[in-house]
Amino acid sequence: MSTRLSVVISSTIRDLPQHRAEVREACLMQRMFPDMMEHLPASASDAIRVSLEKVDQAEIYVGVFGHRYGHIPVGYDISITEMEYDRAVRRDIRRMIFIMHDEHPIVIGDVDFEHRHKLESLKNRLLLENTVNFFRSPTDLRAAVINSLADFRSEMDEARLRDAAQLMNFLQETVKETDLITNGVMAVGPTQDSQDDESEMGDVR
Repeated sequence: MSTRLSVVISSTIRDLPQHRAEVREACLMQRMFPDMMEHLPASASDAIRVSLEKVDQAEIYVGVFGHRYGHIPVGYDISITEMEYDRAVRRDIRRMIFIMHDEHPIVIGDVDFEHRHKLESLKNRLLLENTVNFFRSPTDLRAAVINSLADFRSEMDEARLRDAAQLMNFLQETVKETDLITNGVMAVGPTQDSQDDESEMGDVR
């Protein structure tokens, strides 16, 4: 894992620009690198490739979900947004999921009526497979992301301390075992009497 943690920010873009900006700010405040793609490449294959590459390069996946399912490329059954989530699951990286609360103000253009069943199915998966945070505003989302990233960093620090303690214990035990082996060899080594006997036998020979 690199020293600079990379966070891939996954969401639909058209309806959540302010939310994505708040998540980006939250990452920077936690000294992490927000990796996001605000403009899809022209071709569907390039858009899929670039999106999944960003997930592959990240240590943390932040998924923000409102009322749109996302773009479904021609020839595919699911959106690029769901593809990104699936890749994060397969990679088994830390997933932080944020879903818009029912009390969050929206406008009619923010709602994807055409793919509402696919979106509902995805949200059910998210709820089943993750601990989910709900946000009521963009600033509420930023606070929730900051807390989640801070918790992750704290867990990493604790893990490093545990690893360091285990290494120290190992080194100390190794030193003790080396001392025991050295002392054991000295204890079972030739005594002065045996050395004198060997000396006398040498005189006789």
